[in-house]
Amino acid sequence: MRMSKLIDKGQGLGSRGQHRRVKAGSITALTLFTIYYSLFALPALADEYHYNNILVGDRAAGMGGAYTAIADDPSGLFYNPAGIVYAQGSNVSVSANAFHQTNTIYKNVLGSNGWERTSSALLPNFFGIIQPLGKGRIGFSYAVPDSIVEDQDQIFTNIPGVDQYIINFNKNENTYNFGPSYAIELREGLSAGATLYAQYRSSQWIMNRLVRDIPIGSNPAQYEWTNQYYQISEWGVRPVAGLMWNTTDKLSLGLTASQAIILNSTTTYQQIFKDRTYDGNTISRLDITSYEKRKMPFTASLGVAYFPSRVLVVSGDFSYYSKVNDSVFGDREPTWNAALGAEYYLSEKWALRGGLFTDRANTKKIESGDVNAFDHVDLYGGSLSLSYFTRQSSITAGSSYRYGSGKAQLLGDSQIQEVKMQALTLFLSASYFY
Repeated sequence: MRMSKLIDKGQGLGSRGQHRRVKAGSITALTLFTIYYSLFALPALADEYHYNNILVGDRAAGMGGAYTAIADDPSGLFYNPAGIVYAQGSNVSVSANAFHQTNTIYKNVLGSNGWERTSSALLPNFFGIIQPLGKGRIGFSYAVPDSIVEDQDQIFTNIPGVDQYIINFNKNENTYNFGPSYAIELREGLSAGATLYAQYRSSQWIMNRLVRDIPIGSNPAQYEWTNQYYQISEWGVRPVAGLMWNTTDKLSLGLTASQAIILNSTTTYQQIFKDRTYDGNTISRLDITSYEKRKMPFTASLGVAYFPSRVLVVSGDFSYYSKVNDSVFGDREPTWNAALGAEYYLSEKWALRGGLFTDRANTKKIESGDVNAFDHVDLYGGSLSLSYFTRQSSITAGSSYRYGSGKAQLLGDSQIQEVKMQALTLFLSASYFY
């Protein structure tokens, strides 16, 4: 989210904004640059620019998320609730934990200096349980489709006219989905299901920047300090409706539709800025609180699964995300993602899974002449997992990796930076059949 958009709404309905200037003073060119950067170019929020940040579940994660036309275990509560009708066993539960790590490098942000941000988080990625209820099945699931714990600590010394440029940045963001599901077989081979997720997202970051001048003559070195704090907390619902059609013994089709609706949101932004002046007393403060709600895309997914034999299944998914017009948090472009996965049983006790998937950006491509544009990086990845089965349980270990490059405009002006992103997820899960 660009703070300029929130500032424009700072005096609007449902929000308040206050700016207090303690003392005015002379402002150098670099000071102007820092003020502009502080107000209008906030750190990139990776989850906002992509919709497929973490693969959720057990079997599904190993197949690259190509699960809409399978969905016959608790992971189906997230991907396609209609599929849980065909889950094996009377009661099924699954628990998945993941270690998620990302690395983002921005080139030539300050002259020839680049920025690097890393994130790592250990999280309970998914939990789900299914039980029979009358002619259908009921379930409950908890999923974490996005989690970021990001840090940046860098010191730059080779900037003209600047002795040191120090930046310290920390960000913590999590998105949670939890709620019930129900599915029923409408007729042989055709089922319908729905999940009603409560969605909670919490994000906060703090950034400190210190710019110290090179002393000139007998004048002591001057410094400029900026402290920024951003926090957003939002609640909403995300209903998911699904259909599953087993056209033949070897072919199944799945279809889902969903859209998150934010019901309550509070955004807070605070900034303290110490100007670089000789009297050392120039300070400005900015406080903004907004209750504007993010607008979310409508999502539709179509899946196909082919079962050529008892030991092999191949599946594919295509997901479409609609355009979002949001004057506060920024517009989002329509985009799509695709996944291709396979599962092969090496024996009765061992199964190998693999998949390929995309995580395309929901922002416009950045071109020469653009100003203050959102990051645009399309990611492409693969996944692999191995499962071991006993009579009533299974354990799965796997990983996924994605990589991509693109462009950004971190400084809020027309300058364009090259960006490289990569993410690694390691997951371990256990399933139980009763």
